[in-house]
Amino acid sequence: MNSRVNLDNQLAVILHQFNYRNSSLIVHFFIKNHGKISAVAKGVKGQTKANSAAKKNQMVLFQPFQKLIVSLTGKTDLLTLKNIELISDVTNQNWKLKGRALYCAYYINELLIRLLPSHTDCDEIFTNYYLVMDSLVQCSDNDDSSELYEIPLRIFELNLLEQLGYALNLVNEVSSGELISPGTNYFYIMESGPSLINMPDVKQLAISGQTLINLEKKQLHDYKTLQESKQLLKWAINEHLGDKPLKSRELFKQLYC
Repeated sequence: MNSRVNLDNQLAVILHQFNYRNSSLIVHFFIKNHGKISAVAKGVKGQTKANSAAKKNQMVLFQPFQKLIVSLTGKTDLLTLKNIELISDVTNQNWKLKGRALYCAYYINELLIRLLPSHTDCDEIFTNYYLVMDSLVQCSDNDDSSELYEIPLRIFELNLLEQLGYALNLVNEVSSGELISPGTNYFYIMESGPSLINMPDVKQLAISGQTLINLEKKQLHDYKTLQESKQLLKWAINEHLGDKPLKSRELFKQLYC
């Protein structure tokens, strides 16, 4: 970025933030029409007793899972925050998450930090984010039922891959082009899709035809479908993450697995 950018009154959420110098933060925003944007929030941390209370109240705005309106400016890849405020409309209350649903939400944020393009219209992904967060809020009061949060998480992952241009082939066998048969077992090849041929020298994953059909229809209530879909989507996402593991996955395993 060489020219000055002014983003005023943008719908946004915070994916992550960390300390910068003595009184500032670096914030990774997800902005509806601009994708992932990093910005400096200058002087937002309290330094003296006189202003510490005000700064503490302001810091609440920089927590994840809040619906925000932000204004940013700058001419480098690291912009400067001009203004930040909560959405005041009572129909847009912030997401109140706890338990497994909260850790799933942190996983989603970390996934977006790693995969989202910067300064790119991500309207569909932003809508996908809102939908999964709304679903996870409904799961927060039923922490013992893993299916409740697994289903919206898998649908989010499936949609995200498609919206990033990495859509999975869930419809046709790769060699013949024939439609997937529910009673047939396949070997999913990441570069092309489901195959009837077992090719040991190629990265592949065994998966049932019924799971592929159900996943394409986003009908994941069957236990086998949910488990096989989880394996396939994790494998597909890892292909685009590189060698660095997700911290949120490791934390979730320690707490719940």
